[in-house]
Amino acid sequence: MNRRDALERLAVAGGVALAGCASGRFESGTVLGRVEVINSSFVPNRIRLMIERGDETLLDRTIGLSAIDAGDTGASVVVEPSWSARRARYTVRALHVGDGGDRESSSREYTFTSDDYTAYYGDDHEDPGCIAAVVTVGSRAETENGAIGIGPTYVETPCE
Repeated sequence: MNRRDALERLAVAGGVALAGCASGRFESGTVLGRVEVINSSFVPNRIRLMIERGDETLLDRTIGLSAIDAGDTGASVVVEPSWSARRARYTVRALHVGDGGDRESSSREYTFTSDDYTAYYGDDHEDPGCIAAVVTVGSRAETENGAIGIGPTYVETPCE
């Protein structure tokens, strides 16, 4: 991934704060599709990614990410949904971990709702049936354990 692609994806994720919400298309929740994890810093990062649906753990994985300028594709990872497409409240959590698996930062989390789905796939787009998530790690100004951001994002095919 090059810098332009990474910055474009960050801009889309940043639009979450400005997105307006209409009435929810799925009143009982939404369905979480693919989750993209992007390292936005010039240093490698290692995070623990957890996805929960209610009190059920769907994913608990440690992910190593290359620096954004490393020249390889390791600065981002796409986690395709291996869980069933059931409407619910999905929570994505992420935190920095060391090589030995020790926690190095506090956990960040985001719970996806029907309002998120409506904001991205309202009247302007075809209904894909789920919403994608993006997890961003760090920035170009940070050298270690940069801030983690989590939120919904628009993807043409988020359920695949």
